[in-house]
Amino acid sequence: MLIKQVIPEEFCLKCLGCCRFSQQESIWSPQLLEEEKQKLGEILIVANPSLDNFVCQHLKLSGNKCKIYADRPFECQLYPFLFARRNGRFFLALDLNCAYVRQSNSELQFQQYTRSLIELIQTPAYLDILRNNPQLFQDYEGALDLIELKV
Repeated sequence: MLIKQVIPEEFCLKCLGCCRFSQQESIWSPQLLEEEKQKLGEILIVANPSLDNFVCQHLKLSGNKCKIYADRPFECQLYPFLFARRNGRFFLALDLNCAYVRQSNSELQFQQYTRSLIELIQTPAYLDILRNNPQLFQDYEGALDLIELKV
């Protein structure tokens, strides 16, 4: 189950947004599928004293690369798309804080990718994954709800 990343690698490697957190406990830290927990254990968010913030344990600061990129969690593959929970309802959402989203949201290629992702997430196999992993749904601020999911 690999989801193609919409953000070009060269853009991601220059950005200093993902995998960094202002607090050690954050709703933005990756939530793992039950099967990922067995494979990866727990994703730790660790102090980064040089920048006075916290980072994912798998982020290699020199080069800004993920040490487990090929096996990164489902939620990381999905980003800048998120699973949001609002008033007991569940949504596929888009993080409007992502620099790439702000730059590319109106481009045809991004819109086509969004439509294909919406179709994929609504297939029975993915809806089952979401039903079995309610921890993926968080109350994100700064996210645009794209479509309600019937989970």
